[in-house]
Amino acid sequence: MKTRDFHFFSGPGLRLAGRLYLPDAHNDLHAGAVFCHGFGGVKEGVPVGLCTRLAQAGYTMLSFDYRGFGASEGQRALLLPQDQIEDTVTALEYLATQVPGIDPARIGIYGTSFGGGIAAVAAAQSTRPRALVMTVPVTSGSHWLRSICRWYEFEMLRQRAVAAIAHKAATGEIEIGERLEIMVPDPRAMTRYAEHTPMAIETAFHVLNHEPIAHASALAIPVLMLGARDDSLVPYEQTTMFFERVTAPKRLEAFEVGNHWLFYDEGLPRAAELVTDWFAQNLG
Repeated sequence: MKTRDFHFFSGPGLRLAGRLYLPDAHNDLHAGAVFCHGFGGVKEGVPVGLCTRLAQAGYTMLSFDYRGFGASEGQRALLLPQDQIEDTVTALEYLATQVPGIDPARIGIYGTSFGGGIAAVAAAQSTRPRALVMTVPVTSGSHWLRSICRWYEFEMLRQRAVAAIAHKAATGEIEIGERLEIMVPDPRAMTRYAEHTPMAIETAFHVLNHEPIAHASALAIPVLMLGARDDSLVPYEQTTMFFERVTAPKRLEAFEVGNHWLFYDEGLPRAAELVTDWFAQNLG
């Protein structure tokens, strides 16, 4: 297995940074998938573990930085879910048409945390993916933010986001805060996300209007969902609400303990096994 950094273009001609995880030639299945990471993350973070394991299993994996984050161009720190969906659809097209050896009829998509919902909407809008995997996903932005805040915190966040949009309307300036001002953390999340990650405050407004769950019944491809019942950052209910609405072939694997980061740490081997099997069954 080896990696190769590259770039592609999305939105209004923005150059996005990507990384390909390439299987050895003797093990190449000529199939692949796009990896959608979480809230404010970058391709050097959580994608590495699963992408490495799936490349070792024969799949070409594509991870990338959304516009405005990491090494990609775009307005810094402004997270717009619809833009991330567009970037994901574009990444799917790049994988299908620009990566040598890939069968365009054998492409999957994987999303984790906030990227789980992004992947789901991209899968509903694109004809490329033949299988979808979502782990500990945010499937309703409004329900997610409300569920991890006290009521007064939620109201203050909503009001601050609207005020930031009003300020931008008057001045052209985007108010930048910190990711944990929006993704209100529990004590364990505070230790996991110790690094400073700039985030536009108006992002909260856009997240509140981001509802991947509305697309669940429109999915026409097989869906595998992995969840942790003790998830303290993205409540497990986010997974079950979405799963109940999926009418396509589906499977849910629930882990009793491990919290939100289970599938990046001690649960990674099992997650990789489940994803590899799912792609083997559904990518031909």
